[in-house]
Amino acid sequence: MAAPSLPDAAVGLGSRIGRYFSVVSVLPALFLVVWTAALVTSNAWQGRPDLGLMARRLGGLNLGGAAWLILITILVALFLHPLQLGMTRLLEGYWGSSRLATVLLRLRITRYRRRLERLEDRSDALEERRDQELDRLRIAAYEAALAEGEDDEPDPAKLTGSKLDDSREAMLETAEAEGLSGIHAARAAIPRARSRYPVVSRMMPTRLGNALRSAEDKVGKQYRLEVIKTAPHIALIAPESHLNYVDDARQQLDTSARLCVVALVVTAETVAFLLTGGWWLLLALGPYFLAYIAYRASVAAAEQYMGIIGTVLDLNRFKLYESLHVNLPRNSYEERSSNLRLMELLNGSTEVSVLYKHPAAGNPGTGATPSTPPGTP
Repeated sequence: MAAPSLPDAAVGLGSRIGRYFSVVSVLPALFLVVWTAALVTSNAWQGRPDLGLMARRLGGLNLGGAAWLILITILVALFLHPLQLGMTRLLEGYWGSSRLATVLLRLRITRYRRRLERLEDRSDALEERRDQELDRLRIAAYEAALAEGEDDEPDPAKLTGSKLDDSREAMLETAEAEGLSGIHAARAAIPRARSRYPVVSRMMPTRLGNALRSAEDKVGKQYRLEVIKTAPHIALIAPESHLNYVDDARQQLDTSARLCVVALVVTAETVAFLLTGGWWLLLALGPYFLAYIAYRASVAAAEQYMGIIGTVLDLNRFKLYESLHVNLPRNSYEERSSNLRLMELLNGSTEVSVLYKHPAAGNPGTGATPSTPPGTP
């Protein structure tokens, strides 16, 4: 029997690639290969691309040519696959410590710090405007009630504190306040936007970096658990269904990040090919727009991913304690207190002391055997 040809081997290899690799690696690589093939076959480097020539060349591909295209795609995907972490780190804003990187980091972080300040100022301005309009409507309604002989309600001008807030909330639900719905909705959207930013001292130079770092600082905080330190431990003890949920979310993040980087490469490639092509240079806006959409999608995927990480941590933190053979806390206060010491220990401290509780003989601790004490949250 004749040995299979290289194209046949490529097709067979493509059919055996796993789901994660095929989605995260092959699709962006296929986009890069097909776009490059279109530029090359149209002789775009000679000036204006010849679409007819491109159609004849690509349209004449037989099964063997298609297999070669698949082989090239797989080779590009294999090259890109180990670069996934580096690409994501690049989009996060880990740009090194060189002099140029220092300048770029300062400029970008300053930009996001100013943006956060503008969000806070905008929030205050919208809240003040909304409250002023609500107070005006409340006073007008009170005066109208007095004119009709109704004096059961207290004077809104004399309300303070929580009573004032309740009065404004009640007025916001009336038909008279419908004109303020836009202001109220805009004000309510700002806390969501502000939550994507970490504290100023932890600010990153990119939107993706800030979204991930903000989530890293919040996930597990209510238990005094550091998600970066405990996530690898949780991954070893969480049920398979939980890990599959995490993997699906991570796949979305990696796919978006890789597609963004590949689209930026395609944009640069298109500019290089069509630099002398006149109006054809505008074709580079296509992959650039795709890179922008993919980047925004990666930010949304990062928020979803970290939210799922937080949920998995919530559900498996007691298995973590059991696997580490530490006492299960009886309440949330005790949990936070013991976790402070536990995090110091996992961070490498040799000064902290943690009390262990080992399983009974013949009953090895698997993270699932000991029962959770009653009254535990």
